[in-house]
Amino acid sequence: MERRNSGVLLLLIYLALAIYMLPLFEGAGSANDLTRWAAAVSLVEKSSFEISWTRQLIGEKFSDVTRFKDGSVYSNSPPGIAVMSAPFYALVRVILGNPTPDNVVTSWLVLRFIIASLPLLILAIWLIGMEVDTFSLGVLLFATPLFPYSLVYSSHVLVAVLVYFAFRLIYDTRRVSPERCFHAGLMTGFALLCEFEAIIPLVIFGLGLTFTDSRERLRRLLFYFSGAVPFILVIAIYSQLVFGSPIAMLSNYEANMPGLSRLYALLVSPSSGLFFFAPVLLFSVLAVFDSSDRSFRRHHIKLVTIFLTFLAALTITARNPVPAIGASGLIIIIPLMLDSFFDGETEDFPSVGRGALFVISLLLCTVPVFTYSFAPSELSFPHNSFWQPLLYQAKEFTPTLAGAFGAQTGIWTILPPMILLVFAIFFVWRDAKYPVRFAAGILAGILLVGNYMFLISLEKQKAEPFLRKVEQLKLGNK
Repeated sequence: MERRNSGVLLLLIYLALAIYMLPLFEGAGSANDLTRWAAAVSLVEKSSFEISWTRQLIGEKFSDVTRFKDGSVYSNSPPGIAVMSAPFYALVRVILGNPTPDNVVTSWLVLRFIIASLPLLILAIWLIGMEVDTFSLGVLLFATPLFPYSLVYSSHVLVAVLVYFAFRLIYDTRRVSPERCFHAGLMTGFALLCEFEAIIPLVIFGLGLTFTDSRERLRRLLFYFSGAVPFILVIAIYSQLVFGSPIAMLSNYEANMPGLSRLYALLVSPSSGLFFFAPVLLFSVLAVFDSSDRSFRRHHIKLVTIFLTFLAALTITARNPVPAIGASGLIIIIPLMLDSFFDGETEDFPSVGRGALFVISLLLCTVPVFTYSFAPSELSFPHNSFWQPLLYQAKEFTPTLAGAFGAQTGIWTILPPMILLVFAIFFVWRDAKYPVRFAAGILAGILLVGNYMFLISLEKQKAEPFLRKVEQLKLGNK
């Protein structure tokens, strides 16, 4: 019961943060948010994905779009996020009325919460019902890039959660029913409608069905792909109608020879490396060699999906990359990596290490959301050279819900979420198997991150032009 109570408290903390934080700024990162918002709005207001008319509403340049000679503008992103957002925007519109520059942030917040924050919340609620330990729940909610991406209007978290639920639907039971396969196909198919990266789990989960028992194997495959294929057809039709070819949208990506620099950027780079932002995920790597499920099909499917998704991120990149927070291309596999946490396979790792890696991951993933979240890709050490000066020198804090009630953005508006995160750490520590050792790890982790951010100054001159540009935005006083 203690674990369940702590889990509910963590959920409430996350819910409060998801509603209170409004990381929507002027500039490149939020331009992607607003382009997606424009597509959803246009679908309701004009019954079209064409978004040029919304330029006067958002007051910013469109990002990641295709402009045609007739002046029409379309987002380069798959249409899934706009399609899912449209009915919710229609409900919001009943209250707010016609879209205006004054109600953009309000409708953005509602859509962002439903599309990005709510899926993570639903996964966490489901895991509490599965009696997952507090440590794993804390990692899921606060200590991976899932957290900052759940606060922006993006489909990354939604797709990651859909893929994970599809995986659990198929591979959590000895006898897989065709009905479960159909529902899993719907999930992976809609995930593909939101992000092309979902093609890998869609295919791998389907191929994995060929290794199930022979009874009803064909029915499982037919049910699975009958759920997924309609979404593939929708993408092809959308691409044909908008861009003139069923595969035209794939031209936004290019294949590259994998190299050490790309491998470094994806895994350990302080600017975007998955294991730098969330070193706690290293436990999932160690669990591969210690898992009791190593001989089972479920384990193999999970590993193949993770590996091939990583390989795709290593070799395929967007022609026009958009600003990101950490390893955006690998977010889709984070719940799969955390699966070993949820199954209790990391509980016996040393408590000092668990405490240290948890708090390091939490700090490195949450620091960006307290100020301008999208660090320039030119910077190699953004926590040290970009986010730290913005927070502690320029005192440029992210907008919050308090601003909607006239509060001037400052330390007093950003202090409540900081305190809530301290409580999140406390609740995770409270349920640790060895609290004293876990606390020692927490202290060590705080010291390590503090030394990295404050003890030395890295690339100060390189960062100064970007800092001045952000300071001119006056983040919370937009």
